[in-house]
Amino acid sequence: MYIIPMSELKPPQEKINPILELYTNGQIQEALNAIDVLSENYPDEPLLFNIRGACYAGLGQKDAAVESYKKAVFLKPDFAKAYYNLGGALQETGQLNEAVKSYESAIALEPENAEAHNNLGNVLRELDQLDTAINCYEKALVINPNYVEAYFSLGLTFQDLGQLENAAKSYEQVIAIKPDFAGMHNNLGNVYNELGKLDTAVESYEKAIAIKPDLVEAHYSLGVIYQERYLLNDAVKSYEKVIAIKPTFAEAHNNLGTIFSELNQLEGAEKSFRKAIIHSPSYAGAHYNLGNTLKDLRKIDEAEASFRQAIALNPNYHEAYNNLGNVIINPERLKEAEIIFRHAIILNPGYAEAHNNLGNILRKLKKFTEAEISFRKAIVLNPEYAQANSNLGENLKDLGRLEEAETCFRKSITIDPSYTEAHCNLCIILYANGDLDSAIESLEKANSESKSIKLLLAILQARKVHKTSQTKDGNIINSDFDKRLNSNPLILKRSVESELIDKLYEMKSLELNKIKDPSYGKARGSDYNLFQGDSSIINTVEKDLVRIMMKATNTDIYVEDSFFTILSGGGGVSRHNHITDFDKDSRLNLTNQKYSLVYYLLIGDQNCKEPGTLKLFDPSENILPIEGMITIFPAKRDHSVVYSGKKDRVIIGINFYTL
Repeated sequence: MYIIPMSELKPPQEKINPILELYTNGQIQEALNAIDVLSENYPDEPLLFNIRGACYAGLGQKDAAVESYKKAVFLKPDFAKAYYNLGGALQETGQLNEAVKSYESAIALEPENAEAHNNLGNVLRELDQLDTAINCYEKALVINPNYVEAYFSLGLTFQDLGQLENAAKSYEQVIAIKPDFAGMHNNLGNVYNELGKLDTAVESYEKAIAIKPDLVEAHYSLGVIYQERYLLNDAVKSYEKVIAIKPTFAEAHNNLGTIFSELNQLEGAEKSFRKAIIHSPSYAGAHYNLGNTLKDLRKIDEAEASFRQAIALNPNYHEAYNNLGNVIINPERLKEAEIIFRHAIILNPGYAEAHNNLGNILRKLKKFTEAEISFRKAIVLNPEYAQANSNLGENLKDLGRLEEAETCFRKSITIDPSYTEAHCNLCIILYANGDLDSAIESLEKANSESKSIKLLLAILQARKVHKTSQTKDGNIINSDFDKRLNSNPLILKRSVESELIDKLYEMKSLELNKIKDPSYGKARGSDYNLFQGDSSIINTVEKDLVRIMMKATNTDIYVEDSFFTILSGGGGVSRHNHITDFDKDSRLNLTNQKYSLVYYLLIGDQNCKEPGTLKLFDPSENILPIEGMITIFPAKRDHSVVYSGKKDRVIIGINFYTL
């Protein structure tokens, strides 16, 4: 009698079914325990090793799963399902080449196994064997024409190959089989987006959202399209929807911030960028965008810190280096800025903006020949760079090459007819050549709201009326600009309205110590456009002060800057004057036409160590203000203030030109 060895005994199905039921119900450890018991009688049963492998996989014990499946196919070399499962386990553990062999063995045993063809394609796709992967997906679809996963995988592979039309067709097949597949409508939208078919992409995203209203990816993609189309309000709604669904979506906060920046809602932009950083601290782009916004808000120190953080996160971030250079441009840090711009150029030699900015620094450092090289490099990289053409013109003007400079300014204006600096500099060149009428005409053609153009036009028109002329060495003839005041300084008085003080406290203030203003410590105030508002009390004060300035100088005037400053204890104003590079231009010689006015509304607490004395220099003079006092002095005269009182000290300041 032949005795069957234990190794050849097969467990009856009624003993296998309870194990499968435990596995199906998620009672995986219990299933393993049951396999252990049954294996005592059937130690070499491949089916039990196959089920054991599935249990290990379900518990996340991937290596144990691989070993169990290997044992199953060793015991039963024609066990197609075990080869299929082994392929999946090997894929999970990153053993891709071995996974390919297992799936191929499964297919050799079961050629009509569509899932094996599809999964083999997935492994080949991971191995970047994309054409072979496509063949596998197509074989799976021949076997099962309604195989959604294979169409999906095929679409992804066509996307990887850049065959977007084919990818779209594959995704459309998925949707034809499964119309309520929200994720596939979203993927199809992405493909249409890449193809530039934005209207169709929008339709796909909207279908995805209709099926699944909380599909974050679709809302986000819609926001991006709306933003690209400059439909900013629609983009805001999409991003806000994203954030409502997923508050931690850093990219949505960042993009929302860029829209607020575009709309000049800088405080909202700052908040959005900061939220993006909270949710993704290593998001270099958000730190960079925050830096740009802080720069626009004139929070220069904070902007510098943001750009430096962006660079720390991404050392190759050439735009961040460039903008860092822009925020540290001051007389004490020009060499540092030069190094930063040069590093931006090392990272991206074709970065025209960095070459232009380097040229500006070199010009400030009086390295005019090197500056010219940088400006010309920027123009070679971007011939339509209006600013670089204008800056090259300024550099050539400094070198005395006026004819070449004029050509540059005219080229800049041709590129950008609204470019203020080019118009101003062309006007200066024409004026320097003795052609006052052409200089005025060029400014009138500019038709600009620029303060610089308005000022220059007013100055030249007045010189034409008064027949003021200029010698070749730049000296103004028939000028008594520096003899306008009866005394220097001139002290006057005007009553202060309580309504005016209340209005200034109501107005939004800048923290002046954060914006590189001469004010420091506890100092706040306005920008330089105080008189451009619509407040009736401020308009009244403006008219009075203009009348006072005209009477004091016995001439018409042009108000360039108007502002208010509130100093609290510990605040002050560093030594400075109000002469700009524009004023210093020897061809215009505006320095002697410019004056400063300080109107004291509240003098604060003068019974303290530093009562807010106005200190004038050259010659030295100290003036202790009284309420309502008006002080007028040449803008070229250095002055400073230190205040330590406990009450606020409030002034209105004006810089103006005599005409």
